[in-house]
Amino acid sequence: MKPFPLSPTLVGLTLPSSFSSSQAQQFREGLRDALVRAPRELIIDCAGLSFVDSTGLGLLALAQGEASRIGCTLKLANVVNSHVRTLLSLMQYDQLFPLVHYPMPTIPETRR
Repeated sequence: MKPFPLSPTLVGLTLPSSFSSSQAQQFREGLRDALVRAPRELIIDCAGLSFVDSTGLGLLALAQGEASRIGCTLKLANVVNSHVRTLLSLMQYDQLFPLVHYPMPTIPETRR
């Protein structure tokens, strides 16, 4: 998961279809690379996300804390899967993160 610039103050990060412990290291590295740019906003694209487990939820909470620490707002974008949306609501993550629709650019596979 590689971050990509959306504007001078906005960075994006795309989640895979399944977000669990097997992606933890990749996500942490992508998050670090995104936040080192000191963006005002970090948009995490969830358009392709169809499964998230407790580790994935924990990683999102970690990301929120890290972003907040540097004054960055973290938003979850394009949460279209109804199961994921329901899980986020049940866990009250929809109150922790703004859920937004954001048109994301097409990112080549090598950058994801």
